[in-house]
Amino acid sequence: MKISIVTVCYNAVSVIENTILSVINQTYPDIEYIIIDGGSTDGTVEIIEKYSDRLAYWVSEPDNGIYDAMNKGIKVVTGDYINFMNAGDTFINTEIIASVALYIELNPDKKIYYGDSTYLYPYGKIIVPALPIDTIKDRLPYCHQSSFVDAKLAKEKPFNCSFRYCADYKFAYDVIGANKQNALHIPVNIVVYEASDGISSRMLKSTFREMYRI
Repeated sequence: MKISIVTVCYNAVSVIENTILSVINQTYPDIEYIIIDGGSTDGTVEIIEKYSDRLAYWVSEPDNGIYDAMNKGIKVVTGDYINFMNAGDTFINTEIIASVALYIELNPDKKIYYGDSTYLYPYGKIIVPALPIDTIKDRLPYCHQSSFVDAKLAKEKPFNCSFRYCADYKFAYDVIGANKQNALHIPVNIVVYEASDGISSRMLKSTFREMYRI
């Protein structure tokens, strides 16, 4: 089973290397790593090039926002499941993909697998368990970076870019809201999420302005 990890970034020179290292140092043997850069000019591209021999694919070119960049990643993945690990965020440890893969192998009929997260603030870390799946009617029950999505489904239903901040919620709402058996909570901490700055936190703050368009 191949796991595809997609990192989208733009002018992320101060954080991109930690994200890359958290992926390429995973012990799981079959990882496809893809980076979609939005045309950075701050040195991000030079760091990506430093690790280019460990990447299945990378590109640096302008895009129309984070979900357009994610859709570019979806188009080129060849794995069975996709995880989106934003620049600045990292996997909790080097064995976590192997742990997730085991849960998927034991429960192969799901469309979305998701786990818990650690939110990183300037004052420290907070472990944030995923919420009950029924909360999908109001919000995304998990941190997007802690989820793994069936790649075939992602290719069939790419992110709706008209939702600038919550296309990931729209996707999950359509998949899980229709049938909650499509999702499985993996009881492990998967990601360290940079909650104090960056695109992830800005998206989180803006999500609720859009989500009730669902």
